[in-house]
Formats: sequence, C-alpha cells, structure tokens
Amino acid sequence: IYDEQEFYLSLSKLIAHNLYVPMWIFKIDDEVNGRGHAYLNMDHIKQLAALRKKPVAVGEQLVESIMDVLQRFLPKKAVIAMKNLYHSWSEYISAFCRVGGIIEAAPTC
Repeated sequence: IYDEQEFYLSLSKLIAHNLYVPMWIFKIDDEVNGRGHAYLNMDHIKQLAALRKKPVAVGEQLVESIMDVLQRFLPKKAVIAMKNLYHSWSEYISAFCRVGGIIEAAPTC
C-alpha cells in the first residue's frame, strides 16, 4: 500500500536515473485488460523534457525538483486509459495507492 507521496517519490527517482525514457506507464494491480493503465509522456511536460537535452547530475536535488514538477503537472498531463472508470487523476492515484501497482518504463521503438 502506497501513499501519494511515495508514488511521486518513486516515480521521481525512476525518472532521475532514467532520463532517456520517453514514457512511463502506470498499472493498478487488480485491474485486467488495460483497465488500470495510465501513462505519462515526458515530452508533454517541458521541464522534464528539458532534462533529457543536457547532462545533469543525478542526486537528491534533482529528485526533489522532478517531484515538484510531477506534483504540479502529472494530474493534468497523465493519460488515463479508462476515463469511464477513473474520471480524474485523483481517483486514479487513490486506487493505485490503495490497491498497489507498478510503474514501468516504456522504451522508444
């Protein structure tokens, strides 16, 4: 069981250590057939896309700055696969944190 802060911290650390990853996929554990999927395209948040264009030092300061950006923009920029089940990011992240889930990197093709 997560709380929302743990989710944002985990995602921030993943992004900081894998800046080359263009998309992150979120999957709620107890859903099937893509019902619990959502994703974030890094190019849709300019502050995160900019990190991929220049060398940056990975450390606590980078993780904190990514976390700040995510908390502001992820609720607006995340794409929820089944909007009829999860009408908002708030509903989605509540279910993710209550049930559990995974965060996956989606490689470029």
